[in-house]
Amino acid sequence: MITRTYRMPVALALSVFVLVGALGRAQDPPPPPDPGGQPGVDVQARGPVHEAFAQPSDLQPAPGPVVTKQPPEPIEELPPDQKPEGDNVQWIPGYWAWDDGTQNFMWISGCWRDVPPGRRWLPGHWQPVDGGWVWVAGFWAPNELTQVQYLPTPPPTLDQGPSAPPPDANSIYAPGCWVYVTNRYFWRPGHWIPYQANWVWTPPCYQWTPSGSIFIDGYWDYPLDQRGLLFAPAYIDPRVFGGGGRPYVPQQVVATDFLLGALFVRSAARHYYFGDYFEPRFGKLGFVAWPDYHPVKGAYDPTFAYYHHQHAGDARWEPALRNLYKERLNGTIPRPPHSLVNQNEALRAIGANKTAENFVHKDVNLTHAQNVTALVPLNEIAKHRVTNLAPIGGAKAVGVPARALKLEQINMEAIQREQKAATVMREAAQQRRAAEAQVFTGGKVPIQHTDAPHMINLPRPPAPVAALRPPQRTAPPVVVVPKHEERPIPKFEPPHPVAPPMHPVAPPKKK
Repeated sequence: MITRTYRMPVALALSVFVLVGALGRAQDPPPPPDPGGQPGVDVQARGPVHEAFAQPSDLQPAPGPVVTKQPPEPIEELPPDQKPEGDNVQWIPGYWAWDDGTQNFMWISGCWRDVPPGRRWLPGHWQPVDGGWVWVAGFWAPNELTQVQYLPTPPPTLDQGPSAPPPDANSIYAPGCWVYVTNRYFWRPGHWIPYQANWVWTPPCYQWTPSGSIFIDGYWDYPLDQRGLLFAPAYIDPRVFGGGGRPYVPQQVVATDFLLGALFVRSAARHYYFGDYFEPRFGKLGFVAWPDYHPVKGAYDPTFAYYHHQHAGDARWEPALRNLYKERLNGTIPRPPHSLVNQNEALRAIGANKTAENFVHKDVNLTHAQNVTALVPLNEIAKHRVTNLAPIGGAKAVGVPARALKLEQINMEAIQREQKAATVMREAAQQRRAAEAQVFTGGKVPIQHTDAPHMINLPRPPAPVAALRPPQRTAPPVVVVPKHEERPIPKFEPPHPVAPPMHPVAPPKKK
């Protein structure tokens, strides 16, 4: 294997994107208010979507923001005592994410997730680098994966969108991508795949790490409305819930219909965001409305492509959805609340004005109450109908029936099993972090496309926390992809890698 030592000047490493740097060190906020029954918690109605719940596709990996403030240790978190019914619903633990609006960390609450068939979750982690810390995203790995190959940065995509019309109206375009074979990159052309009801095709993508790029091949996943329960993020006082303190139990669920009407992609942060990012200033910060995000020209975001086809029988659905985004941007339709406190105030105000059931716009069939209801308490979510915004265009019969979420009560023994499994996941993330750091600090990172890749053994997957139900649904067949083509590698400058920390950082303490 070819290895070489690489060291980058501090100034160049920090040029990747330092969020705090010139702004100075953010101060810890005082303990936040208690709107949801748990002191030390300020529940938010906007923020990043847990990356195990959904991640935007991206063919060109790049380092995320470098944060100069050290992230806190993960808080004590317990799963709630209700979970969705499903073949294999697991609790995925939460993590800290940097919020450049407040210049501090926000807790991304854990989520109940119906696991994609044949996959297991490898959580992300904060990696110390020269100048601060950078987030390394988690990903859904194949169950049988025992080693991760860290590749040199792939060349820029050659995909310019579909070169031929779809074979039928029921087809979705999957962009082409580079695939590393033996000792070089080959091109896999874009192709059409058939729409499958109740399934979303997650296309191949690359995950950036400081130790190289990880290729994740395509797989079938569930639609957003069938993935489980996404809980609201929160500003949390780590002094209350950390260091062996009392556990935090998320209780506010992000309503599925709200999510579809207020979802954004922020490529620089490698995250979906939900809520009020409609102001023009967010566009300048790289937030793109979900219906307008295109991985390549002529291709929708894969989750949007699914709902686009699901509502294909209603010609008014997509224009009404786009109007909702546009009129919120213009301020014609009120923008969503920012926190649970704001949401409760807004609901009281429209109730007092008796406008709750009025529609927000002549072309958007959404009531004022629905417009501001981002979060629903867990004990009420089973009564909250999921429509996938089918009525938004005003059609009476759209072929997408409303349904209720089916939950089941779990006892303390089951909660403890899930908590133990979450601990194992976090330990696996730390093992991955340590293994990547050895490559990172040892100067073995593949950078140029001609550099040899590096292999790291994965931690063994944990045993199932409970007996799983027999699968109720079988995933569609694996998508047949075109043959690889040998194409000239275009000249390109790989993203500047971050540099190792100037001083060693002690590993986190074991609990």
